[in-house]
Amino acid sequence: MKILSSLLLLCVLIPIQAKQPNILFIAVDDLRPELGSYGSRAVTPNIDKFAKSALQFDRAYCNQAVCGASRVSLMTGLYPEFTKERTYHVTDWRKRWAGVTTLNQHFKANGYTTIGLGKVYHGSGGAGVDPDNWTTWDKPSQGKEYANPESFEAQKQAQATRPPRKRGKHRGPSTEASKAGDDFHHDGQRAKLGSEYIQKLSKFDKPFFLAVGFTKPHLPFIAPEKYWKLYQRKDFSMPQNLGVPPGYPDYARNRFAGEIHAYSDVPLKDPPSQFSSELNHRLIHGYHASVSYTDRNIGELLKALEKSGKADNTIVVLWADHGWKLGDHGSWCKHTNFECDTRVPLIIRHPGICNAQGKTSALTELIDLYPTLCDLCGLETPKHVQGTSFRTVLEDPKTSHRDSAYSSYPHSGHQQRLIGHSIRTSQHRYTEWWSEKTDKVMDRVLTDIEADPEELTSVQGNPELEAKLSKELRKRVQASRKSGVPLESLRKGL
Repeated sequence: MKILSSLLLLCVLIPIQAKQPNILFIAVDDLRPELGSYGSRAVTPNIDKFAKSALQFDRAYCNQAVCGASRVSLMTGLYPEFTKERTYHVTDWRKRWAGVTTLNQHFKANGYTTIGLGKVYHGSGGAGVDPDNWTTWDKPSQGKEYANPESFEAQKQAQATRPPRKRGKHRGPSTEASKAGDDFHHDGQRAKLGSEYIQKLSKFDKPFFLAVGFTKPHLPFIAPEKYWKLYQRKDFSMPQNLGVPPGYPDYARNRFAGEIHAYSDVPLKDPPSQFSSELNHRLIHGYHASVSYTDRNIGELLKALEKSGKADNTIVVLWADHGWKLGDHGSWCKHTNFECDTRVPLIIRHPGICNAQGKTSALTELIDLYPTLCDLCGLETPKHVQGTSFRTVLEDPKTSHRDSAYSSYPHSGHQQRLIGHSIRTSQHRYTEWWSEKTDKVMDRVLTDIEADPEELTSVQGNPELEAKLSKELRKRVQASRKSGVPLESLRKGL
């Protein structure tokens, strides 16, 4: 309660901050709102404590449910529908968008010391992390993924005996209860390095923007053994929504979940609907253990911030790039327009805004983070940015922000490439699958999320509502194709 009490006192004494605030920007991969503060059974004491001193967004959504596209969208302030950056790697995105001012680039240009490490963009190094536009992009010199000898042996056997994959290499097991310590793995090292940077940056008056990205709970679900012991596997069960809503096209449900089949203990040809009970329950257990390990790592950053003396002038943003299926709709991973794949945790602590505490049901999108942080730090938002600041929600959590949250996802169906366009309103999710070439609507489905949060059923026999939502969706798609800066200027940097 020490942090919460001091922040409440600060709000009374300093309602408007005198200095430009710092930013601690914490990204987490593949994390659905599976946190204690969101009502989950996940053991996340550090995040839960943080949430009590912050504002938790209960209806925050990514703009595409895959790593690379979601992160580039957030960091550039541009929708995937505008950039067409829709893959999980978004390889060479910076070459295609040389003229875009990224979030880190904008803060650096406005006097901030900007430090990035871990998985902020897709990957932890190379051209894709926009390395030239940070004060420093760093990478821990140590850290490994697997720890146990049997995991390395399983990976070696899989690469020697399984047929070549179309994308990437065969991996070791999908789960590991690591016999190593917290700092052995990549994320533990990132937490350690991030904490060191907080201490270094706190010695200077210049404001900082520190971005730290954690990989877990991305596959493989690896965490030190003690985090597995926080749970009993027998207490986990498969979700109730093993099917899909009537009318939901088969091509858009990610039935096979190809990503998970890269792992040595996952049957090559079996769709998730045919996974054994043992595998399913071990995966769910592993996901939760990984979440608890990430909670520990985030806790290390927050403790370092408190120790530094900078907590009273640092905005902390905790976000995830997209949601995740834990057996939902008979599958795993992400890659769809479903609610569980697009909804993300978002928690923001602003010590200078007293009302920014508790929970809000305001609809928000990850693309809104760029303009919001500019607004909170007194920076002009670049004209190309398509998101909208939700500062007013921080000031009054009961206020609304958007009428709908928009996301999209590409698919192949009807012998062509389709884009699934989806909006989430306060009550419904409405999705249409459009021909990428003609914008013709090929399929559509309407679900009532408030009445049916697991999307087991679809709304039938309400053409007026469907027509209204279809009109709103088309409006959102058309708006996402426009930016305040000419396309060629963003591509070539003119």
